[in-house]
Amino acid sequence: MRINDLIMMSVRSLWRRKLRTFLTILGVVIGASSIILMLSLGIAMDANFKEQLQGMQSLTIIEVNPNTWEDPKAPKLDDKAVEAMQKMEGVEMAIPIRSLNATLEFGKYRTSWPVEIRGLSAEEMNVLGYKVAEGNLFGPEDDSSILLGTDIMRQFVKRGQEINWRSPPPPMEFVVGEDVVKIDIGQYTWDNQEPQSDQDGNQIEIPKPSKVTVAGLFGEEDWENSYSCVIPVELFENIQEEQERYNKKLQGEAPQNDRYQDKNKYQNVRVKVADEDHVLSVQQALNDAGYRAYSPMEYLNEMKKASNSIQIMLGGIGAISLIVAAIGITNTMMMSIYERTKEIGVMKVIGAKLTDIKKMFLVEALLIGALGGAVGVCFSYMLSYILNKFGPQIAGEMFSMLGSGGTNVSIIPPWLALAALVFSTVIGLISGYFPARRAMGLSALSAIRTE
Repeated sequence: MRINDLIMMSVRSLWRRKLRTFLTILGVVIGASSIILMLSLGIAMDANFKEQLQGMQSLTIIEVNPNTWEDPKAPKLDDKAVEAMQKMEGVEMAIPIRSLNATLEFGKYRTSWPVEIRGLSAEEMNVLGYKVAEGNLFGPEDDSSILLGTDIMRQFVKRGQEINWRSPPPPMEFVVGEDVVKIDIGQYTWDNQEPQSDQDGNQIEIPKPSKVTVAGLFGEEDWENSYSCVIPVELFENIQEEQERYNKKLQGEAPQNDRYQDKNKYQNVRVKVADEDHVLSVQQALNDAGYRAYSPMEYLNEMKKASNSIQIMLGGIGAISLIVAAIGITNTMMMSIYERTKEIGVMKVIGAKLTDIKKMFLVEALLIGALGGAVGVCFSYMLSYILNKFGPQIAGEMFSMLGSGGTNVSIIPPWLALAALVFSTVIGLISGYFPARRAMGLSALSAIRTE
């Protein structure tokens, strides 16, 4: 019997029992959509975890700190160490974090206390993915620009005044590309804001402040740079050298806490890895070398383990619905055999092959599974859209407990929809196998005598 004839006979048979067929297909729809939706919640959790971590920091960046506090023999974090990190396999760039504290001045205003100033090159900022909400990042040739964080702009007060945190001042407004800020490395007394004196009571002359133009402002969402500002590396090194000379005059011999700085030129190095697949291997290599390295990728993997457990649980709940649907298909096919016993006997008498009879029932079961799976996929996409649109408002607390802090509650990738469709079809085929075998085993004479 040709496949076209088998399909037409199966369709006619299913159509004659429309209600039963509809209810059986409905069971498959519920089972398929249950699995898709349950797994889509876990997939959305993974995506939201990744989105949250990427919002805080790139997943391909490893933070490297010295371990000399715990182990005096641990390697120092200096230029030689940075050069060695740069040569590691999979590393795109090793970027030392250069940092100092200084006061910013703008006209008659100044920051209420010294702020963190970092030195970065234009290339390093591009590798780290720095972006500004207003203005532009400074270029390779720029040596007198500054990028300001949002919280630093809230710290400017008139000279001699302190910030009233109950009623903090509004953020200082800067004209990007025009306004000039001074970087003052001097140290002042708390009571009268006079320059501090050395240990002998001699007032030390404060170095001339460096003038820089506000090139750009970091956005509100950039929490990493919110309390810091960035200047070109060349300018940073000049200010740092001048600050060291000033502190030496002010403090005399190096204080106790400078021992750590003598051992480690940098307190932190950021290693940019070429792709996410090499992050953990590079991190392990850095830890084995004696440094303390960590990255968002390891947190993401821990989150994935937790979400995988949730996905297995949710997928199991959905699978129960599909198993019930498979039992419904088997029941429908068995009932069909009892109702069509005489028809089966006639087919055997007129010479129909046993394999054709088997194929006829298998095709019917396959059509039920495939049709139910297809409708289930469409229904799942519709429910996913509704969940993403209204779910966070209706059950925001529940989704936040599940870790879905991102934009989507449910994500159905194409592979999941295709897998559900194939799985439903296979389930239908398997469910129809036993009834088909039973139809093959019916005696032709007893089947013809059945009324």
